[in-house]
Amino acid sequence: MVVMGAEIVEQDWELVKRQLPAGWEEAARDTEAIRLERGPLADPELLLRMVLGRAASDKPHREVTQHAKQTGLVDVSNVALHKREKNCGDWLEWIADGLLGRCLAELPESPLRLRLVDATCASRPGSKGTDFRLHVCVDLPARRFSQAELTDAKGGESFKRFEVRSGDLFVGDRVYGTADGIEHVFLGGGYVDVRINGSSLPLFDPEGCRLDPLHIARGLQAGEMIDLDAFIRPKSGQPLLGRLCILALPEEKAQEAQRSLLRRRSGKRRRQPGLRAIESAKYIFLFVTAPRHLVSSAQAFLIYRLRWQVELAFKTMKTVLKYGQLPNRRPDTGRTWLLAKLICALILERIAAASAAIPPESAAA
Repeated sequence: MVVMGAEIVEQDWELVKRQLPAGWEEAARDTEAIRLERGPLADPELLLRMVLGRAASDKPHREVTQHAKQTGLVDVSNVALHKREKNCGDWLEWIADGLLGRCLAELPESPLRLRLVDATCASRPGSKGTDFRLHVCVDLPARRFSQAELTDAKGGESFKRFEVRSGDLFVGDRVYGTADGIEHVFLGGGYVDVRINGSSLPLFDPEGCRLDPLHIARGLQAGEMIDLDAFIRPKSGQPLLGRLCILALPEEKAQEAQRSLLRRRSGKRRRQPGLRAIESAKYIFLFVTAPRHLVSSAQAFLIYRLRWQVELAFKTMKTVLKYGQLPNRRPDTGRTWLLAKLICALILERIAAASAAIPPESAAA
């Protein structure tokens, strides 16, 4: 049984290796993940297997190295593994970029490709705030990660972090509603469907007068929507035409949104929302750059609702791979840990997609 179990493990590892980008072994030395050619972990394959195995199992170094010794994989101390992990961040980032680049290249050509963007945070033990932020782009309908970037807590959320191709429709929440980020998508040949609040993104009418979205919204009945032309002014100085789409929520949902706003802001050190913010909660404001013949105002709101898919992707990572809470306080090993988790998620996505594409034997027959 032990031999059979070992054979299955080896088969699984071979399947994992087939998903890795070409040149991953050479990259271990190019990125200085392996600096000295001595010890068992000077082998890129063994090192990656140990690092990914620890991330996937969510076990401490001691248990991982003991298991590796018992199964005959490698005899190495937990201290040696920990030291190697300190230098693996750039290597794992190289591997993740390779996996994501392949995903991006495989996206189907179509008039519009839905790209949901968001970020999730991770904290070191004892931390009272965010230490790392993972910025991701999730492709629909496959709900797979097509782009990702890991930053420290200072890395802000922006459309500018993502590569844009013609036909992309980027969907983001309020934090992505900036003129420069929207211009980045426009210059790449894509469109945005982004939520804004009543004043965060300055909007102008065709005559150059400042628009007040909340003032416009006050004229709507519950459940009614409006769609009008609006310009933004990026730092480049070139006005960019889009559409301001406003939906007045039904009375019950409007009250629920206002209560939710007040609950989120309740706390000793949190500022209470102003009257304008409370009133704005009754409406959904979107800025859309896609032309009306491609995305109507009703479709823009339906597309924005799909953002729950990226939340579902994050939830899967956090529940299945336990992404988010770091095992130690070191920033270098924390980065290695998070990138290893991301690589595990990307490999699992590819294996699952390949399995789904293979018809069952009964169907094939």
